[in-house]
Amino acid sequence: MQNRKRLSPEESRAAAVAAARALLREEGVAAVTLKAVGARIGRTHANLLHHFGSVAGLHRALAEDIAQKVSDSINEAIGRRRRGEASERDVVDAMFDAFAEQRAGELIGWIALTRQREALKPVADTIQSILEGFRDAGDTRPMDRVTLGLVLLAIGDSLAGSEIAAATGLPRAAVRDDAVGLIKGIAGDEGPPLG
Repeated sequence: MQNRKRLSPEESRAAAVAAARALLREEGVAAVTLKAVGARIGRTHANLLHHFGSVAGLHRALAEDIAQKVSDSINEAIGRRRRGEASERDVVDAMFDAFAEQRAGELIGWIALTRQREALKPVADTIQSILEGFRDAGDTRPMDRVTLGLVLLAIGDSLAGSEIAAATGLPRAAVRDDAVGLIKGIAGDEGPPLG
């Protein structure tokens, strides 16, 4: 039997979150269990309980990780928009793509349905930081309403966008077009660029 490499607590948590993220992408959120994550990284259930306290703690750590990746993607697109290097559609695409790629909608839905509401705090914090970025830039438009609409559309699209689009006979991209319309309808064409 090989000796397992001794990891620091931070390295062990990071390895577990990376394994949880891989399970989420490959098999869906129901597969993100302490047992499955432990099997991926060669750690015991007890070891993961020590680091996360429960599966809800693991889900929260995964939500933090995903929220950071989603935030980084959206903020990068907003920065490009501020510099005139991107359109509002580019910002919408970055948001929708980040939610889809990270399976954020599925994780948010699972957390909400299993009543682990505290695990949604990283997502709420990310949304608040995006809004603070708008305010810090001096944007006085109702970006809270824009952000609310965009996030809810992105969550829904990441959960069932293909199926709902097919049921309506519309291309899946139609909701992204509508999201740009939401921005213009609420924030207007006047004023500073989105972000």
